[in-house]
Amino acid sequence: MGANNQRRMVHDRIVSLISQDPGLPRKGPSVAFWQEPTHPIANIQSAQLPTEVEIAIVGSGITGCSVARTLLENPKLRNKRIALFEARALTSGATGRNGGHLVSPSAVDFAAVASLFGADKAAEVTRFSFRNLERFHEFVSTLDPILQDAAEARKVQKVMNFLEPATFVHFKDSLLQFSNACPELADQFRILSADEAKAKYKFIDSAGACEQPAGAVWPYRIITGVLAKLMKEHASRFSIDTNTAVTAVTYEAGRPTHRRRVQTSRGVVYADQVVYCTNAYTSHLLPELRGKVFPFRGTMSTQSVTPSLPNHGARHSWSIYHEPRYDPATGTFTFGLYYMTQNAKTGDFFFGGEKQRLEEILISDDTVVPNLPAQNLVSIMENTFKSATGEAVKSTPRRIWSGIMGFTPDGMPLVGRLGKRLTGRPDDGEWAAVGFNGYGMDKCWLVGELLGAMIAGEDVTGQLPALYQITNERLDKLMAPRDVPARLFRL
Repeated sequence: MGANNQRRMVHDRIVSLISQDPGLPRKGPSVAFWQEPTHPIANIQSAQLPTEVEIAIVGSGITGCSVARTLLENPKLRNKRIALFEARALTSGATGRNGGHLVSPSAVDFAAVASLFGADKAAEVTRFSFRNLERFHEFVSTLDPILQDAAEARKVQKVMNFLEPATFVHFKDSLLQFSNACPELADQFRILSADEAKAKYKFIDSAGACEQPAGAVWPYRIITGVLAKLMKEHASRFSIDTNTAVTAVTYEAGRPTHRRRVQTSRGVVYADQVVYCTNAYTSHLLPELRGKVFPFRGTMSTQSVTPSLPNHGARHSWSIYHEPRYDPATGTFTFGLYYMTQNAKTGDFFFGGEKQRLEEILISDDTVVPNLPAQNLVSIMENTFKSATGEAVKSTPRRIWSGIMGFTPDGMPLVGRLGKRLTGRPDDGEWAAVGFNGYGMDKCWLVGELLGAMIAGEDVTGQLPALYQITNERLDKLMAPRDVPARLFRL
């Protein structure tokens, strides 16, 4: 088979995979280290489902939590009833499975975003990302000290290590464009030569590196803690029902109010408005979004190494970059990004990254962890740092799990009001904040606050990046499934 024909077959296979129905979140997911011990309200349910609510939120991750908090604390909505539904246990999706990073990828991505949308739009996205991180840290600082301590939220310095000269050159060009467009952020980044990176961070291999401000957090603990607090403070009008999958939303025009019929696995609830914070699973409920919001399975681990490495978890986090690679002989794709935090208390490393067959990446099943990505994470961990004595380290995985991220063809989340084109239902009472492309922690909290404000009828003009907004032009021109092989997989 010729190379062109093979490339076409791979291209068509990717388009087919991302256009499938993702289904509902699977029962019995792999167990993330973050989620143990489970929170006391992890499996909470109402004794009886509410008959009617003004607002139904689907999804209990960071975005759903932020939307719920914003709505509940808005004085305009003080009498509104709000229900949150989760298909499995509380915060059991991507938020409870991620890498624990609070970091903006804007410098790495700036050149690519600018080439697609222009420098001004790229700068708008960049500033939003940094503003979100500031806002999230600010919010965490207002929480009960016990929850703050449990969440282990901290500001750190991230080092991005580039393994190939060409990748490092591309990054420096992107950083230059970033610095020219956002000069107020430029001095937060510091380039290191290969020798400097190896000496300072004990990397075994490096073509160069860059330092930038970042953060780290125990995401499951903070979101479940906040949701529990909201339930306590708003018990008369806020309900959470876990293990209650929303299976369909329909419209009953004959009802005077609460026309949206929310069918769940435990019964029916009628709502005025529905908010989808469902990320990779969104197109199961909104079929018009198939191919425009699609699942991407990631792999995460927590590992201990011997001889032990210094504990820099209170000060640093790390990322490793190389060019994405596709092996046509095996059908294996290596994403080219690994990310790592270190537990500041135990010294264990939280380490994630992707090397899998395409069919094992573009899938919504997080109940299993294939051997290839699991073995790869251990191997990469053992080949990243030198020990104090210069000998190779041996890594022992304590836990390896999978998680499902929501991706979009244009690399931007989908945020705002859903019109009839996407829902098939009238009166614009449905909203979404989905498709964060593996980087939700630098976007989701502020996105949730802004979406909540929009639902409350407030003017957020100029606050939400234009590239995030739902428009017909974007749906028609920028979110074509056929573009995914080139943009995401470089094929």
